[in-house]
Amino acid sequence: MLGANRQYFHTDVGVGQMNRTRAIAEMLLLFLTFFLPGFIAQAFGASPGPATTLVMLQSIITGVPQLLLIAYVAGVTGPFSSPQWGCSRMVARDVFRLALLVVASFAVIAPFAALTTILPREWTAALTAGYRWGLQGIVQLPLALLFCLTAGYREELFFRAYLIGRMEEIGTPLSVAVAISTVLFCLGHAYEGPLGIALAASLGVLFATVFAKRRNLHIIAIAHGLYNFVVLVVSLLIPRALPAAFSLDIFNH
Repeated sequence: MLGANRQYFHTDVGVGQMNRTRAIAEMLLLFLTFFLPGFIAQAFGASPGPATTLVMLQSIITGVPQLLLIAYVAGVTGPFSSPQWGCSRMVARDVFRLALLVVASFAVIAPFAALTTILPREWTAALTAGYRWGLQGIVQLPLALLFCLTAGYREELFFRAYLIGRMEEIGTPLSVAVAISTVLFCLGHAYEGPLGIALAASLGVLFATVFAKRRNLHIIAIAHGLYNFVVLVVSLLIPRALPAAFSLDIFNH
């Protein structure tokens, strides 16, 4: 499927209008504008704790315009409906693929969860230092679902669809594009500490691999959002239902 879609990535229009220097500058500016400020604020201006309703509303209100602007910028050198960007319509079998991807997301972090149970407490504390997400109460669940789906679409549109598509557009090998998108995704989660970075790397490679194979933004974005939502739901139960080693310290948002 990937080979069949190569015809969309190196069209005369795309190459003619988007040179390498401009493309790199565009990608870097979008990352610095939309993602870096939030990461810095969470790293230095917020303490670990439950996400307030106001925080989630602010994320949704700012995230939707950012998502739309990224889509607009991506489509400057060609229609955003192009398979290059993964805006393929979902079909019935994609629901199964989506569910499988959610399961796979937790499967790739399972080894890290197991690791926290066998390492000395001080090692685990050092690895898991950083910002953590959680919910204040069950009443937040509907808003949390919208919050997670918005974040899932915004991050997957930028880190997977846009970055990989734009880099391929200027002739970057797919493997290199996947690696760069994953590194930037990890940098975006540095505020979550060493273990958070490791989890981001695992999930980044997983989502990028699925996108490269399927070219469907909706599958990875919804799966990402549902993964985040499950993590937030678990945050309501962990202190009472699970051992301390399986606290939110092992999860990446």
